[in-house]
Amino acid sequence: MPSVFANLGHLNLSRDPSVDQRRAQRDLVDMVSHITALGRTHGARIINISALGLMCRTDALLEIGQRVTVWLPVVTDCAAEVRWVEDGRIGMEFVGTIEPRTYDAMLSLIPPRQTAW
Repeated sequence: MPSVFANLGHLNLSRDPSVDQRRAQRDLVDMVSHITALGRTHGARIINISALGLMCRTDALLEIGQRVTVWLPVVTDCAAEVRWVEDGRIGMEFVGTIEPRTYDAMLSLIPPRQTAW
């Protein structure tokens, strides 16, 4: 009898945590900020962040590939590109990596997340 998984060779069924494709660990935060896109400013709540990018909730209608700036403590207006959009959540990749000392200083001013989403 053939295995029910015989035709699933293209799927990665591994539970190995090293399979995670993120390039940097995310810090869970809860910070109100704003995004500027096409000359308009939109409110945003940052949910997680790393030196490479962030995920936030916003009502802004942004598109994948769109260039924006997001306000962050210490960094101020940080250039980013929208990488994904889903149900009011947006993932952004910063145009440049935030340097470690700057990132640590910024993170010290952002409240850690207290609530589960």
